[in-house]
Amino acid sequence: MVFKGNKKKLRYGENPNQKAALIFKNKKSIFDHQISGKKISYNNIIDLDSGIKCLNEFYEPTSIIIKHTNACGVASSKNINDAFRKSYESDPKSAFGGIIFLNREVNLNLAKKIKEKFFEMIVSVNFKKDALDLLKTKKNLILIKIPNLKKYTHDYRSTIFGDLYQSVDLTPINKKFLTLVSNKKATLATMEDLVFSLKVVKHLKSNAIALSKDKQTVGLGHGQTNRVDALNFAIKNKNKYFKNKSFVCASDGFFPFTDSIKLLSKKGCKVIAQPNGSINDNKIIEFANNNKISLYFIKNRLFKH
Repeated sequence: MVFKGNKKKLRYGENPNQKAALIFKNKKSIFDHQISGKKISYNNIIDLDSGIKCLNEFYEPTSIIIKHTNACGVASSKNINDAFRKSYESDPKSAFGGIIFLNREVNLNLAKKIKEKFFEMIVSVNFKKDALDLLKTKKNLILIKIPNLKKYTHDYRSTIFGDLYQSVDLTPINKKFLTLVSNKKATLATMEDLVFSLKVVKHLKSNAIALSKDKQTVGLGHGQTNRVDALNFAIKNKNKYFKNKSFVCASDGFFPFTDSIKLLSKKGCKVIAQPNGSINDNKIIEFANNNKISLYFIKNRLFKH
């Protein structure tokens, strides 16, 4: 097969028996931004792509922990140390061996906390020298400084039928992204959690659900073949680590039936965001009004396949 661009051979593909390479057009590649650690793999690059795209949604100090292209913990806070702590506590079991993405500089105290656990890669905008020296003592730990990347406007994917191209959804996710369709409004704090949840759910594999509280994910469901199973998976995680916390819910697609919103109501969720488009939209709205739920429709569907 003929490729245009620079070619960098990788250790192997998704599995050790597969050959792989990275083709890139710029003078520098992601390998030029690696500070230390073992060689970056095919799977690492795919995770890097997913994690950086998600991290770019956030402006305040934010930590994301990725496993197999999906977030298992996301948190924003007043400082990056607290954001990391909250992202790890979102799902400590799944965070094992994950990749950390940080949009603030890694300081020594944060490096000490990270070093206590097993992670495969730390990806940050920068590292303080003492933090870097400490993390480098873990020889296999991959450290990457996030490069300045041009804003991309198109995605493409190879299939057996040819290459698929699409425009990137660059619509900002903020309060203007949501439209109230029920009688009850959400509070300012829960609206901020709803926006936070939508930024997360946009980057989870469909069907996807994000449950959050205080800009911390408390339950994530993704990659399920029906929406109610994705919701049940998210609630299972929420019950394990955050049993008594209230929460908001964001869905990447509409709820086709009332089963999901009934389950959310039963579990104490009173603020929900989803796209419209179901033949049962009016039934969903009616249930929300009858149960004093703040229901918002979002501007765009957020599927990720």
